[in-house]
Amino acid sequence: MTAQDTRRRFEQWARNPRCTANAVSAIVNFPMRKVAEAEGVKAQFGQSPFALVRGRKFEQGIFEKQGRMLHDALIACDVLPKGASGLADFRMKASGGPLSSLDEALRASSTWLHRVANGEASETVAAGLTIRIPGGVMLPEATLCIDALAVQRADDAVTLMVAEIKVYPDRGGHTDPVQLSTSRAQAGMYAHGLSICLAAHSLADRMQVSDRGILVLSKAGSNRIRVRHNEDLRAQIQRARDGLAHLSKVAEAQQPDPARSLEVIQRAETAYCEACVAFCERAPICRRRAAELERPEVLGDAVRRVMGNLTLSRLRELVEGSSLPASEHEREVLALMRDLKEYDHG
Repeated sequence: MTAQDTRRRFEQWARNPRCTANAVSAIVNFPMRKVAEAEGVKAQFGQSPFALVRGRKFEQGIFEKQGRMLHDALIACDVLPKGASGLADFRMKASGGPLSSLDEALRASSTWLHRVANGEASETVAAGLTIRIPGGVMLPEATLCIDALAVQRADDAVTLMVAEIKVYPDRGGHTDPVQLSTSRAQAGMYAHGLSICLAAHSLADRMQVSDRGILVLSKAGSNRIRVRHNEDLRAQIQRARDGLAHLSKVAEAQQPDPARSLEVIQRAETAYCEACVAFCERAPICRRRAAELERPEVLGDAVRRVMGNLTLSRLRELVEGSSLPASEHEREVLALMRDLKEYDHG
């Protein structure tokens, strides 16, 4: 993954889409960690070096010998026909591939896509296909590096099927649901981005992107792979489409200057929520501000959804009876508080 990888930045935004500061951070590719450090908060997040190394070695093993392991698995589940072979490798050297730079990967990927569309490329699997999404959604650019791609050919039709590679184990019906959800969301982003890319290069009439995807996971207790094919990505593709459209509106409204990223993010409005604690280094600052303003989100997302714009001090007035409800919403919240009190004592 490169520092410019749009998928990572999109997922950052998606974890709290209500926060304008979070959106601007994703758009200009200025990590919230740096914002937190500038405000005196020590960063507490980061991937385990062990996990990073294991993931890199797992992926490298999948593409050894022209991707034979992946070909065999995709043939076994009828994603590719018997005898399918050939690996188009666009990974950079740091990931075990042959290319030296992101620009080289972008050029090689574009050339290969045109060759596939023209029937000049025979490879059935691509590794690290790198594409750029036009339109200035994110600054300085929107780039996606797709883990793997299966090429399906039938008569004159070509279908590209996105594959997301993860090292966590597939345990059948007991596979971690959060990990699965995240992987599907990432695959949906890749599928949507690839569709945009094909349209931008006038290739959409000669090949299409499948709305079904592939998850390549590990077998429990080993570094062998288990393929989950035919994953329905329609909802995730729509999520990516809507999310990028929203980010474009934020970018247009904020018109952030990458040269002044820190200042722009600090000035942008924030919206604290439960998810912030798990991914944003700035969460302690935003939670403290929400508490000072007596915002209901400090008690959790469920409380915020019920209370809306009511402050905790206003709720206290209603519950203690020092003030009468001034709206239907306040009457509903007060009735709920009374029901909760009776339930607690029941």
